[in-house]
Amino acid sequence: MLNYVTAGESHGPYLSAIISGFPANVPLSRTTLWADLAQRQQGYGRGGRMQIETDQVEVISGLRFGRTLGSPIGLLLPNRDFTNWQDVMAPWPTAENDASGQTSSAARRKRTISQPRPGHADLSGALKYAQTQDLRNVLERASARETAMRVAVGSLCRQFLQAFGIEILGWVSGIGAVTAARQARGAVSAPQSLTAFAKIQQQVAADPVRTIDPATSTAMRTAIDQAQAAATTLGGRLQVVVQGLPIGLGSYVAADTKLDGRLAQALLSINAIKGVSFGGGFTLGEQLGRATLDPILATENGFTRASNHQGGLEGGMTNGQPLVIDLVMKPIPTQPQGAPTVDLRTMRATGATVQRADVTAVPAAAVIAQSMTAIVLMQAFCEMFGGDEFGRIQAAYQHYLTTTKAEFFDK
Repeated sequence: MLNYVTAGESHGPYLSAIISGFPANVPLSRTTLWADLAQRQQGYGRGGRMQIETDQVEVISGLRFGRTLGSPIGLLLPNRDFTNWQDVMAPWPTAENDASGQTSSAARRKRTISQPRPGHADLSGALKYAQTQDLRNVLERASARETAMRVAVGSLCRQFLQAFGIEILGWVSGIGAVTAARQARGAVSAPQSLTAFAKIQQQVAADPVRTIDPATSTAMRTAIDQAQAAATTLGGRLQVVVQGLPIGLGSYVAADTKLDGRLAQALLSINAIKGVSFGGGFTLGEQLGRATLDPILATENGFTRASNHQGGLEGGMTNGQPLVIDLVMKPIPTQPQGAPTVDLRTMRATGATVQRADVTAVPAAAVIAQSMTAIVLMQAFCEMFGGDEFGRIQAAYQHYLTTTKAEFFDK
């Protein structure tokens, strides 16, 4: 089964990932991999860290001459900022950097954290893992820096899916109070050719906030500027749309095989994501049942639907319509002026530590959500059509498409 694990701290020497169960003989592109990572780093409102790093992940195993071997794929990404944090984040103790802190360097003592930030993992993580002497042992791993490796893993999965005519896009539908128009949102999520969808993908990739309407993009950037001037942060809304999915990915037979449940878990694992819905989402609860149905139609090319209120999922499975997922991202809790908290050394009220942060990371979250969706879809795809070798998966997929169509339409 396709799976992965990431490792590394935000200011440690490296981030890494191991992917197991990736099929053999899949052609991959380093250019695409690096372009996806660059998209995560970009976006209006990002902070200074992204000006330091150049996220160009190297593949260190499982790939030869651009094709996968079927063995574990190793990914490695150096943190360039580690140069400025060697005394603080060194893996091994030295005479100037011992575990007790008695002879630690001035740099380490200065960066020891005892003021947990509201909205972050700091306090809960420190209590759970007994790290109350220095909250940095929590926040370094809880940092969204880790998602660089998820984007790398997701990029390889997305390249696999593209070989089967499946395209994925994560884009920003709202920042703060600024929301893309309904017509623009409908243009992205409507059933369409992959050629038309590719134009939207290119437009989103070129936009500073990963949205599709120039006027909305301008308004979003103005809202970000205003939040920065007010020394605060902004959240927003993003959407993932997948075109070209077959009917039947996922399953209804067990709770942990339902595709919507698997997608929701993966997407809610992204830092600061607080809500996920599919298709009409929460608005479906306000309508009469007949208004929420997607009538089934038969055409010469197969089954289709008159609408897509369900967002491409029924009974935990894809139904052949575009997969449409909406997400809500809270504002980044780190505030430039700090936030009310207590100092764990004195238990007195104080201001939370201020770490370097973005004004908004909604555009980056859209790229991460795109990648997490790709991972889950590839897992479901390989479970259904085989996961050992690319050519055999292609044959199994084509057989499925041919036989399901022939059963009803080629008589």
